[in-house]
Amino acid sequence: MIQGISATEAHKLHPEQWVNIYELGIAGDAEFYDCCQVADLDLEDASDYGLELINEAEKIMPVGEYLK
Repeated sequence: MIQGISATEAHKLHPEQWVNIYELGIAGDAEFYDCCQVADLDLEDASDYGLELINEAEKIMPVGEYLK
């Protein structure tokens, strides 16, 4: 299970925050798409993607603690 936020809410995160990007499917599935910093996000339709926060060691981080 992926825990994160919709890419449409990326503005709530710090620009330096690293995220795993998942493409969200119609059936509720999610497929890994890419990894980058929030400042580098360039998604055509953000509503089709979810973001999972990670740290420099690529460990998943709780979302609530890192919203600005």
